[in-house]
Amino acid sequence: MMGGDRTTHRLGMLLGLLIGATASAAAQDTPLVGSPFRGRELLSEKLCTQCHSVWGHGGQLAPDISTAVAGKSWLDLVGDFWNHTPRMIDAMGERGHAWPKLDQSEMADLLSYLYYLRLFDHPGDAARGAIVYSQHNCSNCHSLGGKGGEHGIPLDSFSAYPSSVMLAQAMWNAGPKMQRDQVGRGTAIPTFLSSEMAHLQAYIRATGLRRDIRVELLPLPDPARGAQVFLRKRCRDCHQAGGIGPNLASAARGRTVSEIGGILWNHSYAMYDRMSAAGIPFPRFERTEMADLISHLYFLSFVGRQGNPRRGAAVFAEKGCAGCHGGPSGTAVALAGSKAAADPIALSAAMWNHAPEMHTLMAERAVAWPKFDAGEMEDLTAYLRTIAKPRGAGGR
Repeated sequence: MMGGDRTTHRLGMLLGLLIGATASAAAQDTPLVGSPFRGRELLSEKLCTQCHSVWGHGGQLAPDISTAVAGKSWLDLVGDFWNHTPRMIDAMGERGHAWPKLDQSEMADLLSYLYYLRLFDHPGDAARGAIVYSQHNCSNCHSLGGKGGEHGIPLDSFSAYPSSVMLAQAMWNAGPKMQRDQVGRGTAIPTFLSSEMAHLQAYIRATGLRRDIRVELLPLPDPARGAQVFLRKRCRDCHQAGGIGPNLASAARGRTVSEIGGILWNHSYAMYDRMSAAGIPFPRFERTEMADLISHLYFLSFVGRQGNPRRGAAVFAEKGCAGCHGGPSGTAVALAGSKAAADPIALSAAMWNHAPEMHTLMAERAVAWPKFDAGEMEDLTAYLRTIAKPRGAGGR
């Protein structure tokens, strides 16, 4: 369970859990192109880290990327790219750096990496974790640091992990037994709010007794494997359109790994009762299955909401896009009938690659650089798909 190169180890110590594999799409069993692991490498290769830091590691001339991308879908990230492009073009020109080009695959990789950064937790607070440990009466059943009850398993072994995901997995697996015991004792079933799982893990990490002081890093979780876990454990039986379970994309949107783990725990008792009534075996998770599943749930919101084509048409006109890209009289490639307009990733790469030329042209014409508010890129791409050339057709 030890793993990762030096960079992974450093990030793992800071963040708790590093995901570096193929992302999954909003469809709960369909993989989405783009690899966060390759995107992480691209961030360095394209010189982004000379100006930007990631969780404090890297350049200090521009905002920390992990903060800037908080809670944003990939199309909102594209909008942010575009909004800051003129400043980036000027800054790179002053330092003698060429504008980095991104092909369609590289754009997908980079966007998936930027999105998955927010799955990571800030290190929890051990003092706040001690309060959570006490409020939930964990010591009544479990021992930690040589103190506490003997009814449940000792928690010291979990102090080896920076992330709370292994604790969440063990709690889930023991959930039915814990429920029976708590009902029998007349004690309240604990629920976790916000970052309480991260704080609890920090307290366990600070208090637990173990022989080896080294941190154990899990193998890199894989959202694509998580999609298979979702099917294999029959989560889809309830959590699909029209099912009795809640929409998991909404439940996981903007949540960190510890928050998603807490939500799963909070609902585990109700799920156990419903699954038992339906004759569905209560699932157990082994090895990295819980981490993989959580990463899959997190990526369900990667594509964001469905844009509104009518609002997108207004954005296309109001931002001045129609003046250059609206047809034969424009000065740039017409997007009506364009293959790139049908593929938001291809469109994103084209916008990035041609930004320096557009910046120069707009400066010469004294035209203000258009900026996109949250949700406008989703609306714009929805509109462009309505005027795009069908897949497989000729054209640009």
